[in-house]
Amino acid sequence: MDTRFTVEESNLICIFASESRRQVIEDIERTLPYLEDTDMLELSVRVVGKLRDMTDEEFEQLELTEAE
Repeated sequence: MDTRFTVEESNLICIFASESRRQVIEDIERTLPYLEDTDMLELSVRVVGKLRDMTDEEFEQLELTEAE
């Protein structure tokens, strides 16, 4: 797992798994208005920020696996 993301952040990205960093960002952002849980909202916003700060090439190199 990339140390850039926590286990919780990696799990969120896995839920929205896509070949495209841009698509993952769009999918997460689409859910933001519906999130009532403050912690989940903060997590989602943090993940979007981290995804925006990386390149498409860096995203493609990520080895994300869902943790149990």
